[in-house]
Amino acid sequence: MAKKRKGASSEKLSEIVVKGMQEKKATDIVVLDLRKVKNAVADFFIVCSGSSDRQIDAISDSIDEFVFKTLKENPWHIEGKDNKEWMLLDY
Repeated sequence: MAKKRKGASSEKLSEIVVKGMQEKKATDIVVLDLRKVKNAVADFFIVCSGSSDRQIDAISDSIDEFVFKTLKENPWHIEGKDNKEWMLLDY
């Protein structure tokens, strides 16, 4: 079951994450709304693509910056930042 957010709504967070992705020209942005899925581990799952290691790193930094500026929240967990083939930012 998705845990309840203390701060902003998960819907607002997902909108800000997408804006951070768009700022750095991420492609293939897909937002999966899992709020009606029984036993889902998250409310939203957002995926995008980048064309290079450098762009993927920039997208990650942009998401982090947009979320912090708007909601004053940091990621709960980050994975894959070292290899830059894929990244996971968990908010």
